[in-house]
Amino acid sequence: MDKTQSPSLGGLILTMGALIVALVYIFVAFNTEDPLWFYTKFDEQPVEIFLNCYGNEVLIVPGDPQYGGLVALVNKTLSGRKNWDSLTMSNATYQEYLTSPDMMVMELYYSPQVRIHSFYRYFSNLDSLVIPLVGRHAQTNAVFGRSNNQNTAGSLHYNGIPDIRAYIENEGICTTP
Repeated sequence: MDKTQSPSLGGLILTMGALIVALVYIFVAFNTEDPLWFYTKFDEQPVEIFLNCYGNEVLIVPGDPQYGGLVALVNKTLSGRKNWDSLTMSNATYQEYLTSPDMMVMELYYSPQVRIHSFYRYFSNLDSLVIPLVGRHAQTNAVFGRSNNQNTAGSLHYNGIPDIRAYIENEGICTTP
């Protein structure tokens, strides 16, 4: 008695589904050069945080009272869903962010370099993240990346950026003049 089974439709559908999922994963992983592109959590510790507070420099380092709360809020904001667009920070805008008396801008410095896992390859090997809180591009909730003193292409946008500004103001780190 021959006990060979005939192919089943359910087995075919299951095999095709698994194949499609694997191909999508491989395609995105190669495109982004990130095998963890699907991992949404950001949990990095900057070596320092520079804040241009309306023309005044504020430096926050590990051990400062505000460091832990600010880093936790930034990491919470950068975790989860990410929206990328082509809005790119120019070198002139970056220089203005560093010194303008009309802006509040935070730059977080990382060593070693970090990656924000996403469908987009542009946010890998970053030395710093630039977050405008008041002034140019602040209303777009943008986060810009920098790598090796160069701006990366595009920006990521997050709904939690106003919470970071509120924390900075409520903690007295920087207040509107």
